[in-house]
Amino acid sequence: MASADQLQLRIRAARDLVQLTRPVFAELGVRVDDRSATAMPLALAALDTADAIFVLLEQDLAQFWVAALTLQRTQMEYVLRAAFFAKAAGHEELMRFRRTGKMPKRGKRVIHIAEVAREAGEHLGWDSATLLKVVNTHQKSLSGLVHGGVEVLGIYTQHLEWGDLTINWDELAHNIDNISVFVQLALSVAMLLSPLDPDALDKAVRPVYDRSVSYFSKKNTKR
Repeated sequence: MASADQLQLRIRAARDLVQLTRPVFAELGVRVDDRSATAMPLALAALDTADAIFVLLEQDLAQFWVAALTLQRTQMEYVLRAAFFAKAAGHEELMRFRRTGKMPKRGKRVIHIAEVAREAGEHLGWDSATLLKVVNTHQKSLSGLVHGGVEVLGIYTQHLEWGDLTINWDELAHNIDNISVFVQLALSVAMLLSPLDPDALDKAVRPVYDRSVSYFSKKNTKR
């Protein structure tokens, strides 16, 4: 069972990974066009949202973890939209989104988040089955939290004292790791748009790759 102090170390390491990742975007030499000007802002916003989550958790884990996790859903959707518009979206879909801010339709309805994930994953070579599993799990677990469902009632009435949000901190460890995964997926979107040759691209992202390997290997050895 993780203590609050142990989880804080995990959060600090995850935030360090975000801060190492952000400057790499500027090193990738992505040229500005309609597609990159849609995908890159969403990918960068995903990094900033992850950073904001970790800042809240570092500041006061017990008080702010609920508020922080409402941002996790936002971060996930930023990344999925970035990936979708980086390659999967057709030109007309891309330009309509840029004009109106509306997501494309599939049939008569607006595309569902799971479909965004599936189409984006297929075009970027991601493991679509694993991605869909993560997206569906997060959508189910976080939607009520974001929109004020019964999950909020349960969290805020779990102890006799109003406002006592103490939980088994192990329960948050997977959230921290999944946020970190989506940070790396955001970087992969930027890499897709980069004109750098393979050697230059490897040089740009190698420090982040090595740090992420270290981060996730520690997860596997300590949990």
